[in-house]
Amino acid sequence: MAKSYFLTAENLSSLPTDVSVPSYDRNQINTSILHIGVSNFHRSHQAYYVHELIDKYKELNYGICGVDLLESDRKIYSVLKDQDGLFTLYTKEKNGAHKAKVIGSIVEYFYGPENPMAVIEKMAHPNIEIISLTIAEDGYHLNEITGEFDMNHPAVSEDIKNPFSPKTVFGYLTQSFKLRKLRNLPGCTILSCDNIKSNGNTMKLSLYNYVRKTEPELLDWITQNTSFPNTMVDRITPITNSADIQTLKKDFYIDDQWPVVCESFSQWVIEDQFIHQRPVWDKVGVQYTNNIAPFENLKLRLLNASHTILGILGTLHGYKTVYETANDEGFLFFLKTFLDDEVTPTLTDSGKKTIEDYKNNLVMRFQNPHINDQLFRICQESSAKIPLFILPTITHQLQNEKQVRNAAFIIAAWAKYNDGIDDNDHPYDVVDTKSGTLIRTAALSIQHPMKFVEIKSIFGDLSENETFTPYYLEALSQLRENKVKDCIRNWNAN
Repeated sequence: MAKSYFLTAENLSSLPTDVSVPSYDRNQINTSILHIGVSNFHRSHQAYYVHELIDKYKELNYGICGVDLLESDRKIYSVLKDQDGLFTLYTKEKNGAHKAKVIGSIVEYFYGPENPMAVIEKMAHPNIEIISLTIAEDGYHLNEITGEFDMNHPAVSEDIKNPFSPKTVFGYLTQSFKLRKLRNLPGCTILSCDNIKSNGNTMKLSLYNYVRKTEPELLDWITQNTSFPNTMVDRITPITNSADIQTLKKDFYIDDQWPVVCESFSQWVIEDQFIHQRPVWDKVGVQYTNNIAPFENLKLRLLNASHTILGILGTLHGYKTVYETANDEGFLFFLKTFLDDEVTPTLTDSGKKTIEDYKNNLVMRFQNPHINDQLFRICQESSAKIPLFILPTITHQLQNEKQVRNAAFIIAAWAKYNDGIDDNDHPYDVVDTKSGTLIRTAALSIQHPMKFVEIKSIFGDLSENETFTPYYLEALSQLRENKVKDCIRNWNAN
C-alpha cells in the first residue's frame, strides 16, 4: 500500500489530485454558526453545504463552531481536534463511483463536559448568528405521553439545580441568552436539523417552557430576539466502519480516523425565518420556503417510515443491511403497497407527480449496494420513531375510514421484533430507552395479544379501534407461528 497521509491542515497539499480539498484559506473564515451535536449526519449534511458555499463562492462569514455536550461525544471531539476540524466526506454512488472530499467548514470546536462556561460564552458571542442542532429525538426531552417538554426529566432537573454546568441544550441556551440580554447583544436563529415533526416549533415551545420555569424574566427577551425555523433534512448517512477507513487509505491515501460515508443525494429545506440576514445557502441547493409541511410529511412518512419498516422486517428475517432488505422482492412489494395504499392518501399537500417521483427515487436510494446502512442503526430507539413516522399515517387513515391493513402488520411485526430473536434463532439487542417496557409487553402479547398495543405512551387509544385491531391480531398471530418472509408472502397475496 502506498503511503497515506494523516488528515491535517498541514497535509492537505500532499493528498492526490482526485481528492477534493478546500480551496479557501480556513484562517480567513469568520464563525457565525454554532452547531450542537457534531454527528455523522451533521457532517454529511449542514457542514457539507456550508463547505460548498465557502469553497465555490468564497462566502467566508459562515464558518462553523462545533459543540458536543455528551460524555459519549468525547471520541469525535478528540478526532476532530487531532485533524484540525477536517474530515473526509466519502460519497458512494449506486453505479460504483466513489468520491472523497475533505470538508473544512468546521473551524472551531468546544466540548461541553470539559468546560461548560466556555461553551456558554461562545454561544453568547455576538458573531454567532445561528445556533443549529442535531441532537436526535431524545435530546428534546419530550414527555412520552403528551409529546410536550418534560420538565421532570432527570437531565432537566439536574440543569435546574446546576445552571452553570448544564447537560441539556436548553440549559446551555438559557444561560447564553441570559448573557446576551445582560450585555445588550442581539439574539440569534435556532435551527433544528432533527427528524422531529415541526422541529423548529418543537424546539421553541420546549425552550419557552424551560425558561418559563427557570428564568421567567428572560422569556420576553427570547420571544423578541430569536426565531425557530422549521426544517427538513435528508441524506442517508450510515455508521462509519473500519472497511471504509481502510478503503480511504488504499484508494485515496487519506488516513482519516472518522470519515463520513453517505449517498450522493442530499436535500435541505428551511423556512425563511431568520433573525439576521438569511444565509445564501440557496446558492448550493438549499430550498427556502414559507411552508415546510409538504416537504416534512414526504420525508417522515415516506423515507423515515420506509427505513423503519425495512429495519424491522429485515432484522426479523436475519438481514443486516437496508440494501439486502430493499432488494428482497417480497419485502419491497409489501413496502410499495403500504406507501401507495396507505401513506399516499395522507399526503394531501403534495402533488401526485411529486409523490410518485419521491417514492421511485426512494427505492433506488435504498438499493444502493455501496451504502452499508446497518439495520441495527435503523431500529435503534424505535419507540421514538414509530409515533413520528408510522402512527400519523394510521391516525389519518382511520379518521378518513381508509385502509390500515399493512400498517397494522407493521405494528405487529414491531411487537415480534421486540422478542429479540430472528427467524434463524439468532439473538439481537433491542436498543431503546423503553426496551424494558417493549420487551416485557411483547412477551406478554404471546398469551395476551393486545398487550403490546396497550402501551398508551406510544399508541394512545389505538388498541380500542375496531378497524385496526382485527388486522393487527391477524398479523401477530401469523408472525408468532411463521417466519416473516412466509407471512409477508401470504399477506401480499390476500
